Amino acid sequence: MKVVELLKLLCEGLKMLSESEGRVDDWRYVSMYEEFVHMRDLGLKYREAVRMLSEEYQVGRATVERLLKRMGAEC
Repeated sequence: MKVVELLKLLCEGLKMLSESEGRVDDWRYVSMYEEFVHMRDLGLKYREAVRMLSEEYQVGRATVERLLKRMGAEC
């Protein structure tokens, strides 16, 4: 399969992602967002969850917060 064929298959989904200000590389952080939601459901404080995810995924706190905001946005 060529890249152009894959783009044809995913065209509508990629348009929606672009319009909702998502990024193509955000697929890497889906599990992080799910972990965050689970932590919050268990009653963990927001800042503590962000700190733990920042350490686990080896990204900055602000990066985690930006990703969480993007992932939680309606599209």
